[in-house]
Amino acid sequence: MLEVLAYLFEQFYNADGLPDMSQLAKKLSLAGFEGEDIHDALTWLSELKQIDIAPYQLLDSKELGFRSLHPIELERLSEEAALFLHALDATRVLSAGERELVLDRLWREPDGEVVLERIKLIVLMVIWQKRDALSNLLIEELLFGREGFALH
Repeated sequence: MLEVLAYLFEQFYNADGLPDMSQLAKKLSLAGFEGEDIHDALTWLSELKQIDIAPYQLLDSKELGFRSLHPIELERLSEEAALFLHALDATRVLSAGERELVLDRLWREPDGEVVLERIKLIVLMVIWQKRDALSNLLIEELLFGREGFALH
């Protein structure tokens, strides 16, 4: 699915919006993507549109202290996923509200360990709508970046 999202980012990121879902599915199919990947990407986009970010934005207007993960939260994350989340937090790539939105989305995942690929998708989902320079760079790294990139 990351390949489909990368294609969408390249094709439509600077556009006013995406075509309707049926047209988009046809375009993705014509571009050579598999049906399951197209379905997953369209589901992802649908979920993205449904996220109410207003409650999370309230966190950004307050002075919040350090956020540490509870041991139960840490148990669910693979080591790579935990390190990635820590790097995002330490470099302040995500605001407090965005971080909490990422965490809320993570805990909605089925039971079991949350791996790095999944947390990258969730981070991508959260920052996709921001459209600022830092978010664009992170999106490019998540979609097109080399394995094991480091945030600076």
